[in-house]
Amino acid sequence: MTRVNAPGPGVREVRITHLEMTDPAELVAARAPRVEVSLVRAGRPAPELSRYFYRAVGGDWYWLDRVDWTYDQWLAWVSAPGHELWYAVVDGVPAGYVELDRASGGPGSVEIAYFGLLPAYAGLGLGGWLLTRAIERAWAVEGTTRVWVHTSELDSEAALSNYRARGLRVCGTETELWDTSTPSPGPWRTAR
Repeated sequence: MTRVNAPGPGVREVRITHLEMTDPAELVAARAPRVEVSLVRAGRPAPELSRYFYRAVGGDWYWLDRVDWTYDQWLAWVSAPGHELWYAVVDGVPAGYVELDRASGGPGSVEIAYFGLLPAYAGLGLGGWLLTRAIERAWAVEGTTRVWVHTSELDSEAALSNYRARGLRVCGTETELWDTSTPSPGPWRTAR
């Protein structure tokens, strides 16, 4: 996304929805996906992996705020205390990911900072399964009292319904101005 401060050509209002869960009993687990999948945790800070998923998943959904980040900025993000990167693997290929962040949202909060599937893996039941695993992991962190996430109306149409189906409830909305004058670039520059 590219946030802007003033209206102009190609600038539109975008609704941001914030969701939370305050009790692990609220989790509604998804059924098993239609493919065999495993979940892997990045065991050390991997800026290249985080950047890969950010672009591969977010390239179609106006995830633009980190496109121009330097290696050092990516390294700082994945090295921060409380950061975790997990990814789903299908047939030996990364299919989607989640990044958890305990540094934002205050004490006891775990944010699902980034979450999504690579386009080829949508529609296989992986999204609900991966989100279930992410929420379970967030609650497994000692001292967690709240799991939260935000999404925009420009994200996948399945995003908000998946969050709600897992038991996350809307806790706020806001509107931001975003420059959508050019199409989201896809997973890499010139992909479109």
